[in-house]
Amino acid sequence: MANYKIIAPNKSYTGISASVTFCNGVGYTENKKLLEWFIDKGYRVIDESEVNQIPLDNIEKDKIDQLEDMTTEELMLYAEEVGVDIGKTKTKEGILKKIKEAEGLGE
Repeated sequence: MANYKIIAPNKSYTGISASVTFCNGVGYTENKKLLEWFIDKGYRVIDESEVNQIPLDNIEKDKIDQLEDMTTEELMLYAEEVGVDIGKTKTKEGILKKIKEAEGLGE
């Protein structure tokens, strides 16, 4: 049976949601029926059985490309949704830098 990694919108969330235990925003389940619920609530779902089949460099590049295509307003909303503190930064470049640092992208 597949194991799914669930990533909460709040990276520091520790608790139980829909019977899945989370620690620092990450939980695991084998229950495929729960996945749609988590996705609808803004969680990210990763099929752990597929992780080793996709080069991580490609995933990171795709994520960076998606972020760079966003407008300043979209980046600000994204940062708020995923819990990234952008401080007083208001420029697209500054917000993008904060998000990349928080998510460990481009290192």
